[in-house]
Amino acid sequence: MSAVTAREHQWDWLRAFLMLLGIPYHAAMAYNARVLWDIQSPEKSEILTFLSGVLVTFRMPAFFIVAGYFAAMMLERRKPASWLRGRIIRLGIPFLTGLVLLAPIQIAVIDLETALTGAISMTTALDQVGEDLIHPGANWIMHLWFLPALLAYSGLLVLIMAGRRFGRLDHVIERTEAICRARPGLTLMLLILATAAWEMMIHLSHQDMLARPGALPYLLAHGIDPYLRYLPFFLIGAVLRASPDIRCALVWTKGYGLPAFGIAAAILAAALRGVEAGTWGITYDAFDGAAAILLSVVLIGIAKRFWNRPDPRIDRIVDASFSIYLLHHPIIYALAALFILAESPPVVEFFLICLATFALSYGIHRLIRRSPLALFLFNGVRPALNSGNTDRPDRRLPTLR
Repeated sequence: MSAVTAREHQWDWLRAFLMLLGIPYHAAMAYNARVLWDIQSPEKSEILTFLSGVLVTFRMPAFFIVAGYFAAMMLERRKPASWLRGRIIRLGIPFLTGLVLLAPIQIAVIDLETALTGAISMTTALDQVGEDLIHPGANWIMHLWFLPALLAYSGLLVLIMAGRRFGRLDHVIERTEAICRARPGLTLMLLILATAAWEMMIHLSHQDMLARPGALPYLLAHGIDPYLRYLPFFLIGAVLRASPDIRCALVWTKGYGLPAFGIAAAILAAALRGVEAGTWGITYDAFDGAAAILLSVVLIGIAKRFWNRPDPRIDRIVDASFSIYLLHHPIIYALAALFILAESPPVVEFFLICLATFALSYGIHRLIRRSPLALFLFNGVRPALNSGNTDRPDRRLPTLR
């Protein structure tokens, strides 16, 4: 079978789609009426609050499933040590670049936003900018958190794959495959229940750590959520790659039942998001976990049905998606802060921010593509491996892989 026919285009497209969803999600968060964000418009929108609540249920879970799938696929083709060294470059260099070049911009915009809202004077805000820029902290990571998370998950996957030499992991997969073939519905239900229980445990552990005094519990709380929260999804993706039988049993192919239940769970989770007290917070986690699994398997099925084909126009977006994810956050910060000075309807501002953010971040990516050094810094693509015409994506080493 040729490399072209063997290529599963839907996974590339799906990962790019999920990364691009960061634009509407973060743009909507600026107008969220129930959940605080770094940039808060005085004008709130229940529509955008609902939209962000729905997107957060599946965007990162599905992304980590796809990332786990790719990780397992690459481990089939490369030696673990070599692959892990490559991951350190491909993820670590953009992470450091983001900390040095993007995080200071975001910190400055956050401080200036308080002056734009009238909470403090511009002079005080500028003084705060200077103070924060010379005292970097853990809050600089912001949207870059998924890069060290992927690195940690990748290292863990290498250790797990090494355990296959003893046959135990293969035995577990074989048992799971047998259950999936016999009762796929029960398997999916058990996976949903396990995910919901995991999310509830993460929530309770996070709250417990935040309630404890001291710096260490605070750091542990932010290690639990988000870093531990998404680990099961990454491992699910690796299992989907390792077992075609499990993949066929779990991934949606037809019917309206799974999409309907997934949408219903996402709507209920969106309605409860921001309610952290007692039973309601736990209920939110249960619906959020259910929506994460259901909508992820539905999206994978939709991608396989409609996106499993090459398209040069879409390939350009796929190629740019990593850069767009890195760049969209500071751009949204700046635009949302500027719109504080305007008096437009929140939904109108939201659409303008989304369009401008996509255009600017995509345009900057095209410039990055022209510079081997910039491509290395923002995408981790080594210049020596990206020779030739830099005005078009290098098909041997796309930025998304």
